Amino acid sequence: MRQYQSLIEMVEEGVVPVGMQCFTGDHTLIEVLGATGFDYVWLDSEHSAINPRALEDTMRTCEVAGLIPLVRIPDPDDSTAARRALEAGASAVIVPMVRSAGDVRDLIEALRFPPRGSRGLCPALRVPGFTMTGFPDYMRHSDGEALVIPMIETVEALAEVEEIFAIDEVKVSVLATGELAYAMGELPDSSPKVREAQERVRAVAHENGVALIGGNIMNPTTENLTQALEEGVSIFCLGLDVMAFRLRCETVLGAADAAVGSFPGLDRPVAPRSGFPWLADAAPAGS
Repeated sequence: MRQYQSLIEMVEEGVVPVGMQCFTGDHTLIEVLGATGFDYVWLDSEHSAINPRALEDTMRTCEVAGLIPLVRIPDPDDSTAARRALEAGASAVIVPMVRSAGDVRDLIEALRFPPRGSRGLCPALRVPGFTMTGFPDYMRHSDGEALVIPMIETVEALAEVEEIFAIDEVKVSVLATGELAYAMGELPDSSPKVREAQERVRAVAHENGVALIGGNIMNPTTENLTQALEEGVSIFCLGLDVMAFRLRCETVLGAADAAVGSFPGLDRPVAPRSGFPWLADAAPAGS
């Protein structure tokens, strides 16, 4: 199967992209994602310490691994972090804590070259090949292809979701149900208000041709991913690298404990309570 260059290209061809959030920025883990068939990696600089200097080498790893790189910036007002992500080679910037359509328009304007926007010109970048002759082509490509992906996770963004999704440049969005639920003062899994908000965002996304990134990020079973597709998700984001590693550690330790427990006279220290509700609730506290 051929390697795709963008999420939009995949979605338009009816191919469902699968990616994972990467908080460590570890290049070996990124290579493993590519080797196992993931399509993109979501590099996080909102909640982790991924920095602009490290980002360039991370992009090189993504290219070797065949992964489409997305970068979540720290906040909507950080146009410098967004610009540096694109200059390093990101295909998209994911924008957390959006509160208005104005937030999105301002960032798009900051990332477009003149006359469409106010982004500064510099040919000394790795993406155009450190060349003045190739820079005009890079400008056209970046203006036309680089995605700005707003996250709907605040009550303010929910109130303006129609206006946000009506922006021509918004082709992809993230519905962060957990964050939005707590912002609404609700619990994610049991609130009619949250379900109503989800349905509204999905409907507006469908009306405007906006692809939604989603899927059960922590417990991606076939059943709940099928449900996500039925609900309009067209791009899967499944797992966070550090949490996926913890889950694997718990699974391995559980197998070891069970094996040791079957032998009389052998024992193991009591494992910490699981970090995952569907596992912790299935066992006594402290087991």
